Amino acid sequence: MKAKLFYIPCEKRLFIMSKDKVYKLKITIQDIYPAIWREVLVPGGITFHKLHKIIQAAFGWQDYHLFLFLFPDCMVKEQDPDFPLHEIEKNPKKTYIDDLFEKHEKCLYEYDFGDSWMHEIIVEEVIGKPLENRSPVCINGERHRPPEDVGGAGGYEYFLNVINDPNNPEYDEMLEWAEKDTGGRKFDPEYFYKNETNRKLKRIK
Repeated sequence: MKAKLFYIPCEKRLFIMSKDKVYKLKITIQDIYPAIWREVLVPGGITFHKLHKIIQAAFGWQDYHLFLFLFPDCMVKEQDPDFPLHEIEKNPKKTYIDDLFEKHEKCLYEYDFGDSWMHEIIVEEVIGKPLENRSPVCINGERHRPPEDVGGAGGYEYFLNVINDPNNPEYDEMLEWAEKDTGGRKFDPEYFYKNETNRKLKRIK
């Protein structure tokens, strides 16, 4: 009897090969000093759409703006329903991180095309040991991300100048406005609590 051959779609083959891989990523928001960064362990075999969700949770962004991933030879972005994707553009829900992280050690992730928060992503290590329950894990980081809609790096600098000066006439107004990003806690640019970040990461589906 001849052995039966089964065809496995490309996406399924990739997942089988990648599911036990773990990518150690260093993600840093550009144009801000001191740096705001997170170091995360991310399972292989996931899409860029899920990586977007992981980055949002790791930094505490609220995920109500557009995003894209920029590589030297392509761009991973959400499709505008009025325009087809260009040949160098890839759909984040259909493109797996392994496809591009196998070829590139770094890329840029842009969130909010108005404020234009550019994040540098560096693949620091590829680990052959799977993550428990394939859940992403934050292993380190520093500082709170800027408030949503603060006006980019320049607007964030102005915001920090105001909240660091209790005599500034905008001091109370700015801190109250920033509570939308902190859930009522006073905004602290140095705040980072790894356990809180990992609780957010565990909720990602």
